[in-house]
This record gives sequence, C-alpha cells and structure tokens, in this order.
Amino acid sequence: MTNLGLSVNGEGSLSLDFATRNDAVSVEDQVMELFLDMRIPILRHLLWMNLRPDQAEDILQDTFLRLYLQLTQTEFPQRNLRGWTWRVAHNLGVNLRLAMNRKENGTELDLDTISARLVDPSPNPEQTFERSQIEQKVSAGFQKLNERERQCVHLRVQGLGYRQIATVLGIGRSTVADTLDRVTTLLRSYSHPR
Repeated sequence: MTNLGLSVNGEGSLSLDFATRNDAVSVEDQVMELFLDMRIPILRHLLWMNLRPDQAEDILQDTFLRLYLQLTQTEFPQRNLRGWTWRVAHNLGVNLRLAMNRKENGTELDLDTISARLVDPSPNPEQTFERSQIEQKVSAGFQKLNERERQCVHLRVQGLGYRQIATVLGIGRSTVADTLDRVTTLLRSYSHPR
C-alpha cells in the first residue's frame, strides 16, 4: 500500500510525498503479519505432504525465523515475500520428507558407516615400515634355525600335521612338537621384541 501525502507551500505549488507501507512497518511487524496470514495455509500444505503436525509446526517456525534473519541481516529484496516464504516452507518439507524416506528404506547412512567407508584399509607409511622391520627380524631369526627346524616349519606351513611331519623326517611326534614350539617361541621373540 502506498500513502499519499499532499502539501501546498506558500507559493501555491503542490508536492506529493509517497511513503510505502514497508517503510512505516518494522521488520518484526512485517514478519508477524505474514505469519498470521500464512500460518494456516502453510500448515495445511505441509500436512498434505504427509508430515506429522509437530514436524509441520517446526518447519513453519524455521521458515519464519529464516525470513526474519534474511530481512534483518542482509540486503534482502522485499519483493514477493509471500512467494519466498512458501518456497522455503515447501523446500524444508520436501527435504524432511526425503530424509524420512531414506531412514524408512534403510538407505540413510549413519556417521559410523560413513566413517568406515572413508577409512583407507591399506596400512599407513608408519605401519608399512614397522611391518618391514618385523619381517626382516623374523627372516634373520629364520636363518639361524638348523636344518631340521627349517624342515619342520616348511612342512607345517604346507599343511602337514605333527604325525605326518614325524613320518616324513623320520623322527618322533614329540620331537616335532618340541621343535615347532621352540621355533615359534624364537620367531615370536624376533617379531615382538620386549
């Protein structure tokens, strides 16, 4: 609305003063007037989008808070505030509806799942270096084994049992068990130094 003010100066000329309604009304009053005027239609629209009443009310509050912040914090053009308000409320409703659908369908990722997907499974440089150091130490320890100990380890790695190893090497089963136990302890000491 535009207010028209007329004044006649002493010389008989006429001046027109235009004052827009927006200049005379504070931002709070503008937002409150829009809220009172648009609240019911926006709530109906949000409920039509299959949102719960509490969700619709939250979106309505958020929409008008955003409108207030836009009007007070930025050079916001005050054209078509109704259209802007409808668009924001509708978009917030659509976003909430999509999030609810993702959650219902099990396609929404939680923070732990996202973190697990982002973790690189390959070892970092420090782990790679540490592993190579252990492998070198175990290899050096393996070189210190006598021939029978190496044969026992080799046959065990091939999948043979203690009795089979004893038969192949021509030694007793308890000797094979003692030998493998001693070798395991020795190689562990190289791989996990105290």
